[in-house]
Amino acid sequence: MKKLLVFTLIAVLLAGCGAAGSVKTGLGHTISIGSSKDATADAEGLAQVDTVMAAVTFDKAGKILGVKIDTAQVRVNFDQNGKISTDKNKELKTKVELGADYGMIKQSGIGREWYEQIAELEKWMVGKTVDQVNAMKVVQKDDAHPAVPDEADLKSKVTISVQDYQAAVTEAFENAK
Repeated sequence: MKKLLVFTLIAVLLAGCGAAGSVKTGLGHTISIGSSKDATADAEGLAQVDTVMAAVTFDKAGKILGVKIDTAQVRVNFDQNGKISTDKNKELKTKVELGADYGMIKQSGIGREWYEQIAELEKWMVGKTVDQVNAMKVVQKDDAHPAVPDEADLKSKVTISVQDYQAAVTEAFENAK
């Protein structure tokens, strides 16, 4: 999150230092509660909010000059009576801030953690327009991964579903000033 804010501030400063009109920066996001679960007799409930954030800088032709994407995945457990069991004072970190502690590498078929995969996706986006990013070939791996890149230069680097990242980058373009 801190890196996302720093990147945005640098881009805004660059835009204000003589490049005005040729460089625009926008912020975009998506929010989902789709992973939330009701409490049952056997298990606690889960209120989960996934917020994808993108800070993107575009040139005058609409090509991406720089992009930073991160996700805040906030999980709150509760019992059958609705009592919160999650520590409310626990420090929350984004997926990028968690780095290797996020723990996705255990399930990764390519041996890459989430932050490594998002960095590869960001690199792939640079030099492309939003239309090109949204035209990325994708495949459905399973219900939890409906839009995994099927681009030759991404297949071995990115196995996460990208639809929310595309949506956040699209909104960043729409908000760019």
